[in-house]
Amino acid sequence: MEPGVKLSQLRRKTLFKYNYYFSRISTTIYQSPLYDYYLKNPLSSWRIHTRQKYLMEQEFEPDLKELIIFLTPGYDDISGGILSISSICTETDKLFSSPSSGAMICNLPGDPPLLKYTRFSNNHHLYNFSQALDYFPHLEELIIHIPEFAIGQFIINLTPGDRAAFKKLKKLHINLLLQNIDYLPPLKEINALKKLGFLSCTTAHEQYSTRKMQEYLGCPLHKLSVFISPENYNRKPFSQRDDLMIISPDPHPLKSRVLDKLTENLPDLKLQIIENLSYEEFKELISGTKWALTFGEGLDGYFVETVFSGGIGFSVYNEQFFTPDFQKLKTVYPSYPSLLDNMVNDIKAMDNQEDYQEYQEHEYRLCTEYWDYQDYLQNLKLFYQGEYTYDVK
Repeated sequence: MEPGVKLSQLRRKTLFKYNYYFSRISTTIYQSPLYDYYLKNPLSSWRIHTRQKYLMEQEFEPDLKELIIFLTPGYDDISGGILSISSICTETDKLFSSPSSGAMICNLPGDPPLLKYTRFSNNHHLYNFSQALDYFPHLEELIIHIPEFAIGQFIINLTPGDRAAFKKLKKLHINLLLQNIDYLPPLKEINALKKLGFLSCTTAHEQYSTRKMQEYLGCPLHKLSVFISPENYNRKPFSQRDDLMIISPDPHPLKSRVLDKLTENLPDLKLQIIENLSYEEFKELISGTKWALTFGEGLDGYFVETVFSGGIGFSVYNEQFFTPDFQKLKTVYPSYPSLLDNMVNDIKAMDNQEDYQEYQEHEYRLCTEYWDYQDYLQNLKLFYQGEYTYDVK
């Protein structure tokens, strides 16, 4: 999970998991506070749809032949997935700069309408999916990027008009954005996408970018990675860092015990749980913090982005996300009980310039083996060329 959440991390996980099991619920209503608001205030919803249509007319010519749509949640939040999709759309737009093609972000069908994400710097407006299909009557080829947690929601919220528009296309390509393996839905939902058009899958983590995963999904799989890259961070030395530890907002049964022990044994260490920050504020904060502790999937933005900013990340090894070489890091513990027992002493041992810089360099070099912006751009280009990491045999 990524920083700066507007909702609590637990709340966001609940929303995502609700989407995950959406196809099992015999209703198309998305049960979120925003949905309830717009249900009770249809005028607000109508105004957003009207504004979306106006902006679409200003920013896109209706005679496009090729369109790439990215689907994202309809609430003004910030998460690793939203940041990643925004970046992919930005770079995709650069690759497809001809007058006959374009790329846009649309609200997930079934989500409340949202015009723009405001919690991080971006140039994207969000559009209504059905409006977009109607606006381009001469469309021949369409690529739809769908985050893994939303497959069920997407399928059951397609309108008859959406399906009719699909049938008019010469080519419909649906790409499953696998950004968090924990949210991968059952195969029956994935197979339902195959009935609509050609299906592929792009991945965010090295650990599940494998032939085994490709064979399980039954479609081409391509390692895409994410926008995170060391050159995008202000890496400060130990002497310029505060005695501060940032904490991910993820819930965990041992979280309170861990934080209590840190407070009791390291009274000068300030702890800050990340919430209600913009992404830019988060990056500024981690440029001066010494330590980061994540209770999320482990190899997430709290960990990696802090390391690229010159800090030291603490986590628990999760084989779903970490590659085995991260097990050699002493601050990537085999379990939460191990973290609870050893973290305080490890901080005390490294809280000096020589040991801190030595270990930080070790973490930094390991992370740079997996995150590089130029590799990310090349991977994206190869995807659109149909040159997949693992094609179907």
